[in-house]
Amino acid sequence: MRRVLMVTYHFPPVGGVGVERSLKHITYLPEHGWQPVVVAPRNSGYRIVIPESVDRIPPGTEVHRVTTVEPAHVRRAVGRLLGRRSVGGSAQPAGPPSGAGGRAGGLRSAINGAWAFAVPRILFPDEQLLWVPGAIRAGLAAHERDPVDVVYSSSPPVSGHLAAAVLSDLLDVPWVADFRDPWMGNAFVPHLPPIHRWLQRELERSIVVRADRVLFATATWRYRYARRYPQHADRFVHVPNGYDPADLAVGGSGPRADDGTRTLIYAGSIYGERELSVFLDGLAIAMRRDPGLRDRLRVRFVGMLNPRNREIAEARRSEFEPVLSFAGFRPRAEVIAMQRAADAGLILIADDPGRDADVNAKLYEYIGLDLPVLAVAPPGETRATLEELGWGMGVDPSPEAIADGLAAMMAMPPPDRRADPEGRYDRRALTSRLAAILGDVTNLRPRERQLWRRGRS
Repeated sequence: MRRVLMVTYHFPPVGGVGVERSLKHITYLPEHGWQPVVVAPRNSGYRIVIPESVDRIPPGTEVHRVTTVEPAHVRRAVGRLLGRRSVGGSAQPAGPPSGAGGRAGGLRSAINGAWAFAVPRILFPDEQLLWVPGAIRAGLAAHERDPVDVVYSSSPPVSGHLAAAVLSDLLDVPWVADFRDPWMGNAFVPHLPPIHRWLQRELERSIVVRADRVLFATATWRYRYARRYPQHADRFVHVPNGYDPADLAVGGSGPRADDGTRTLIYAGSIYGERELSVFLDGLAIAMRRDPGLRDRLRVRFVGMLNPRNREIAEARRSEFEPVLSFAGFRPRAEVIAMQRAADAGLILIADDPGRDADVNAKLYEYIGLDLPVLAVAPPGETRATLEELGWGMGVDPSPEAIADGLAAMMAMPPPDRRADPEGRYDRRALTSRLAAILGDVTNLRPRERQLWRRGRS
């Protein structure tokens, strides 16, 4: 078994969708002759931590934990002093609880605003920066105990790539950098002053130049990075996200019961500012056109909402009773059970600049569950994926188009085939691609690789 040192911040007990890509690679790489050696945080400040999720780590996985110091730890302590529960783990302000006011609410609002402004400017490239020294030490210790053949890192956070770059140089082994999400051009990356944007561009270029392979979760972003760095495009590889039949228990469930109502589920967090409001506007139009939808349609949101979306949900809840419900964050197994009980899955992506390249990871779970999909998204990667499979439907993110899509979904008969019969988005098959990439970069002898890197710089 060859050994791959995997530097990944998002790893159980950290929760959320960012965990899945690396965790599934770790699960299935041994089938292809690779033993993962994981470097991950011990005390992550991320906003989602699920202690019981460590049970999902494959037995026998070698894991090296790193103690880290993050602004989220300070944020939570300040929140406790102010008598409120802080979400932590994010440089974005959480906002005061509904109805909060007076001097305490004003103080909390001021602190949140100052925090959101200061943290991205002080800690670069991200607020997980201080875990990098510990990750480097842990990687060196793991290699000293039993040498590794290649380093793999996953972002976000980008700081994981910093640790991997240093480890690759110190250990003189190849490096594969995986961008689960893009950095430059990402609609959710805070807009920073010019000096920070220049530093982002320079650091991103350094990662692209130094890594022996650069992976992207969408074909669109692989194409855009190839246009941005054409001289390095031959090392860019598209490895999409996917679903794991072992998690979803795909097949054997039979047709979904038709009891006269249809349930549309959105499984995941909503970070954007427009997705939810535009969808609710479309739902309102659909219900005005067909008042009977109030008895025949149920729309369930399962996942976290940012502060603005929580306000929208609360303000419009009574308008859509009993159609609309918000379940909040739920454990993964519970969410999967909710998806299996639904009639269709919902994707929401606004038409903001760059969002046409977005693919919600939950799309693949819907596909793995053979769940019909209503994708409210601009023309782009998400809709192209559905068109490639001949599955579900895509509509523009506008109220009228959403109302049309809801009506079409209600009239759509249950599917009579599998969504992905060839298993092209099966995590096990996708991990075989990563294993092949790891094999390719380790086949270069050290001197050949040094000369190759020198020629790229």
